[in-house]
Amino acid sequence: MCYNYIMRNLFSVLMIILVSLSLVVCSDFSGWDVIGGGSYAPAVPSGVPGGDYVSGGMNGNQNRPGSGQLTCGEWSDIKNYPFYLSLFNIIDDTDPDIDDSQRRMGFRSFIDYFGFETRYMVTVNVIHNEAPVCDAAVELYDSTDDLLFKAKTDVLGNAYLFPYYNLNGENITVKVISGGFETSQSLVYAQEDGLQIDLDSRDIAQSVLDIMFVIDTTGSMGDELSYLKEEISDVIGEISSLNPGYTINLALLFYRDTGDQYVTRSFNFTSDISQQRQNLSRQHAEGGGDFPEAADRALSEAMQLSWTETSAVRLLFHVCDAPPHEEQENKTLFFNSVNAAAQKGIRIIPVASSGIDLKTEYLLRQEALMTGGTYIFLTDDSGIGNDHLLATVGDYTVEYLNACLKRIINEYLTGEETEPVPYYFP
Repeated sequence: MCYNYIMRNLFSVLMIILVSLSLVVCSDFSGWDVIGGGSYAPAVPSGVPGGDYVSGGMNGNQNRPGSGQLTCGEWSDIKNYPFYLSLFNIIDDTDPDIDDSQRRMGFRSFIDYFGFETRYMVTVNVIHNEAPVCDAAVELYDSTDDLLFKAKTDVLGNAYLFPYYNLNGENITVKVISGGFETSQSLVYAQEDGLQIDLDSRDIAQSVLDIMFVIDTTGSMGDELSYLKEEISDVIGEISSLNPGYTINLALLFYRDTGDQYVTRSFNFTSDISQQRQNLSRQHAEGGGDFPEAADRALSEAMQLSWTETSAVRLLFHVCDAPPHEEQENKTLFFNSVNAAAQKGIRIIPVASSGIDLKTEYLLRQEALMTGGTYIFLTDDSGIGNDHLLATVGDYTVEYLNACLKRIINEYLTGEETEPVPYYFP
């Protein structure tokens, strides 16, 4: 009896101690959530974008992919063109007085290698009665009537043209075609002056949005692909609700490399968003084996899908971590595909994933710049995936990828810029 009495009292004392300890722990970690590996991270308040980010592991644990976890930055070389031009400074790699950050800025060495020349941008603004003319074809000719570049205007009526040499002081002709209306203007080009052309009339823009995701699914994308799928699925799931006045067409194209199970796998444009989300969910990372992939073939085939030909906003998000192969035929196909996108009015928006090098960064920024797009790059802030290259850009805001994609889509639709929302991690 005495033994049972002592044991009952000992059990009661132990329970009191355990309850006291639990109260101390709850007090010390109030407002914190457990994340993978038994660590703690500040809980995300309700209403903050990316509220389930702790499941992704801000310390590198990757337990449950979900939207609102990957972090990124966004940088527009069009909006920051003088900064972009500064990256072409010739850097002497043997000079001991030049630090690594300056040495990384030597973009000039890539010009001949890739065949892209983007140091001589000509901007043309097309209006009618002071209102912007959207989706108008703009052609740039030299003094001998050779076509130098062709692009389409955005929602603000701006077209960005890239001749392969400096036209300052040269005789040029700019031709604008919009529906059944056409005009041309010949002048001596002055680089410091913006070009504006007024059309006699214009077509009424249709409310059509074409969005395509071109995604590298080789093995090297395995560290982030499951997360990217969730982020993209979240974005495309909200496209219709965010833009009720638009007809939304969505296409997907996945690519690997020669010798893999497939080189490209595409799902053409459709308004059936739920079906495209299912197609996305079925993909996985495999194959590859070397650094370059079939990016040239992917972009070339992307140009062949059923894009809306007139009066539409067209966006292509290129998600990848590697360049195309270095043979001349691959580089030529890549360059021609980017040119085709510019002519069709398709804005290419790269999403640079972990593992890219400086050469790939340059290439992705070229495809964005030449098509009127912008550059997105994943960052290490999420703790997800392998290391990400520190982008050679100016000041930017780290934000959640899914929020960034939605913001950019809205900007291309409306022409209204909104400030990025910083990712939540105090």
